[in-house]
Amino acid sequence: MIPFLICTIAVLFVATTVFIILNARKNKQINNLKENIESFIEGGEKTEYSTADSNFARLQNAVAELENLLILEKNNSASQAKSNADFVADISHQLKTPLAGLRLYCEMEQSSTPTAYTEKELQLIVKMESLVFNLLKLEKIKSDTYAMNFAEHSLDGIISEIIGSFKPMFPQKGFEINGTAVFRFDKEWMSEAIGNIIKNACEHTDDNSKITVSVSQSEGSVMLVIEDNGGGVPKEQIPLLFNRFYRADNASPESAGIGLAISKAIFEKHHATVTAENSKDGLKITACFPIINANIKL
Repeated sequence: MIPFLICTIAVLFVATTVFIILNARKNKQINNLKENIESFIEGGEKTEYSTADSNFARLQNAVAELENLLILEKNNSASQAKSNADFVADISHQLKTPLAGLRLYCEMEQSSTPTAYTEKELQLIVKMESLVFNLLKLEKIKSDTYAMNFAEHSLDGIISEIIGSFKPMFPQKGFEINGTAVFRFDKEWMSEAIGNIIKNACEHTDDNSKITVSVSQSEGSVMLVIEDNGGGVPKEQIPLLFNRFYRADNASPESAGIGLAISKAIFEKHHATVTAENSKDGLKITACFPIINANIKL
């Protein structure tokens, strides 16, 4: 009886030891795969394929295959974006020369024999030049032609500067800034993106309306909310607001319908998600920026 008990204990001990060793080995494999994935996210270093015949090896190979697909998709997207930008740049270049000529002749006619139409013709030419410039800018942003200079800035600080520049243009508007946030972003491009949205709110609301800009910061993200009290837009128009050339029913005649598209493209270059919705009083646009460490390459 005693030898049988001793043998049983020995078998259990050996089984437990093997289980611990195998479990430790699995934990090590899991940790190694986790480190490989983190290396890919942070620096683009790909996970190696495994030649072993096991479930874990198949998992590792699936991760490696997924990383290759992500790299291929990224390269294809970059190539397509560059092709689009090159096409728009070519068209823009072809348009700039005749537009410049038209503007010159209109200015000469206005200075010598002005009519009721020359001023309107000049306005239309200026609008077309602005449209061509902004369209080219949008495509260049999407194709990464413009370099983003990321540095730590105060988001509410640049919002104060933007609103300060708009107050003389819209003296009857009310402006309010709430909250504070400091994180890494390109100050020049962020200023343009936020400025486009605030200007859009000013142009699509009544004289005595109010634009409220709120920022908040948590450990992992920064939230930007720009809201007006102009009554909002029809529900079916909300998904179209960030489309280029889309103009809402109450858009001003000068609007080309491209400002919000540029803002969205700039926000997305900062890895943000952007949404629009009708609030209780008006239109609310929200952008959520992840706080990303400087060494991570996305």
